[in-house]
Amino acid sequence: MTSVAAHLTTPTPTPALAGSPWTPWAAAWTRQAALLTSRPETTVTVAPAAGGPPGHSHPATAQIHVDADLIGDPAIADPRRPGHKAKVPVAYGVLLHEVAHVNHSHWNPPPDVPPVVREAALLLEESRIERRHRDTRPRDRRWLRRAVTSIIDPADTPTDTPWSAAYAAGLLLARVDAKVLYPGDVRQPRRAITRILGRRTLKGLRAIWTEAHTVDDTDTTRMIDLGRRWCHLLGIDPTHTPHPPADDAATSTIAAALGDALTTILHNPAATPIPTSSGSGGPGGPGRHVDTDTPITWTAREPDDTERQAATRLTAHLRRARHREPARTRQPSTTPPGRLRTRAAVTLAAQRAAGVTPTAQPWQRTVRRPVPDPDLTVAILIDASGSMGAFAKPMSSAAWIVAQAATRAGATTATLAFGDRVTVLIPPGRRPTTVRDMRADAHTERFVEACAEADRLLHLSTPGTARLLVVVSDGHYVDTDEAQATVNRLHHTGCAVLWLAPANDRWPPQAYDHTTAITVDDPTTCITLIGHAAINALTQA
Repeated sequence: MTSVAAHLTTPTPTPALAGSPWTPWAAAWTRQAALLTSRPETTVTVAPAAGGPPGHSHPATAQIHVDADLIGDPAIADPRRPGHKAKVPVAYGVLLHEVAHVNHSHWNPPPDVPPVVREAALLLEESRIERRHRDTRPRDRRWLRRAVTSIIDPADTPTDTPWSAAYAAGLLLARVDAKVLYPGDVRQPRRAITRILGRRTLKGLRAIWTEAHTVDDTDTTRMIDLGRRWCHLLGIDPTHTPHPPADDAATSTIAAALGDALTTILHNPAATPIPTSSGSGGPGGPGRHVDTDTPITWTAREPDDTERQAATRLTAHLRRARHREPARTRQPSTTPPGRLRTRAAVTLAAQRAAGVTPTAQPWQRTVRRPVPDPDLTVAILIDASGSMGAFAKPMSSAAWIVAQAATRAGATTATLAFGDRVTVLIPPGRRPTTVRDMRADAHTERFVEACAEADRLLHLSTPGTARLLVVVSDGHYVDTDEAQATVNRLHHTGCAVLWLAPANDRWPPQAYDHTTAITVDDPTTCITLIGHAAINALTQA
């Protein structure tokens, strides 16, 4: 079994020999790590680990070692080029993990701390340093997420005991709150962990690791205190080591769940575009999948007469929202029609009496100049998570009506669905022909990623056009703060946000600032309300 502290306690690595095929990797990653740590003395060694941990580091000396076996073939890519990261995502993620240790692991457990308390504190350190790194470099999430498949070893949880369950929670579930893993990544382990620990104990552990994410990089006392609290919550006596024997690994459902989760993460890179065929329908449908997990499916059907009529009415509303009144300017003139300005008329008479060339213009008229209607861009996002299950059909209808009307009004549109994955249903430049009744059964919701993909397709955050994001969702997300931050960013760039939420008395929709929100029961009967809301959203953006 490999300790979580192995990469912090391994002896200083020996630099790779000159002429080694890994020398270019070590040189390129040394330059990269020196920039990321702002420490010129940083060195990175890339060499086979011979059974050791995938990476280890020494924060005091800024030395990092990465297992070359994670790369495999040194000729797979040129490490001097940015694109090499995609060829070796796990290895690069391990490099970033160790960089995070060099930057943020600046506390050391005193020698008199019981081993189990030390182990718990260092366990909390894993997600803490990744959270700190991600706070400053959020785009590194994709690499840290892939690194988890190498850093975490299911053999570390060989039996279904409270310690093993808590250990798995600290390794995996804590990384969800660190915003490195997604909730959908840990569904199986979460169920296994909850069965053993119970919801109350798991909630207590979560409070501990969430607090650890806020601890300063040098606060040894607080981290050790959190390690003691971890042991106390689990009822563990700090004077003995609770690790079960490794030969019981075959009996552990936690280890099996961890293994399955890591395999899923390894083969399902988050937020990585995966082109698919552009067929006309069926599960997954046309377009581009931004993530791979539980597939988003739907049943395609022809719109009925009420939906067509609703789309026609909304088209008129959107055209009015897009229309700009002629600009009025006041223009002086020497002859009528217009309004006579007395002072200018007296001046004109005096100029004529004096025999000079008259320059005064006693008349003033209002001239109307046509203003071209601005380009309109509309993105529609459909929530396919499980909380939308009872409202999937009317919400799918609303999405088609909005997309159809926006296209008729001359807008550039795109329709996306988001759940465990983000799927582009209707790409820009294509008119929606059928209503896609979504099957809302996803376990989570990738709202932030959906907004990012819509922005990539339609440039929602780029000023210069009238931009409208229409969200069809109840707004109940795992991370509402991150969702609100995404809405705020779009709002501050001038993109209007119209939120269509299901009318649900039992579970009212989540409210977000800087949105024009309405509840929708039957979209065909409240299309005027949707139209007015769209006009208000566009005029107030």
